[in-house]
Amino acid sequence: MWQKGILRNGLLANWSTTSQTISAATRTYIAGSAINVPLTRLKIGTTFRWKFNIRKTAAGTAASTFDIAFGTTGTTTDTARVSFTKPAGTAAADEGFIEIMAICRGPLSASGIVVGEFSLIHNLASTGHATIPCVVVNTVSSAFDVTTPTYVGICITSGASDAITIEQVTAEVWNI
Repeated sequence: MWQKGILRNGLLANWSTTSQTISAATRTYIAGSAINVPLTRLKIGTTFRWKFNIRKTAAGTAASTFDIAFGTTGTTTDTARVSFTKPAGTAAADEGFIEIMAICRGPLSASGIVVGEFSLIHNLASTGHATIPCVVVNTVSSAFDVTTPTYVGICITSGASDAITIEQVTAEVWNI
């Protein structure tokens, strides 16, 4: 059984069941996505997974950026280490589901690498969130110090004029 923020058998979890409206063109930390990683617990093979819905109105057609932020605050001041760009959408209301997975490749030093995969599926085949029905993006981070972060979470910078709402978020990490 998951318990929010409790380390059990190498598993940690967080979630949000409250509605969050994302301001257009502003980097926003997604509520419930922050995982508080105990210092020195990150390992080679530590795996993170975030799942959340994403609803858009007919406003906004620009691309959005999602990033995995590592840092000590669990806020937008944390550094984007793995970034994904969702292709531009169209002026149509749509509902989608995003899953982001990431794995710590190592080494466990100031030269650490994290690899992430972003997947978006949505209701409309060629309009709304994207002009294709399924978006998959893989990104490899630049080297950074993986020994110091205490929070790992997801930030979104939505496109200009976007009106986006997230209703639910789950976050989990294992092999920690």
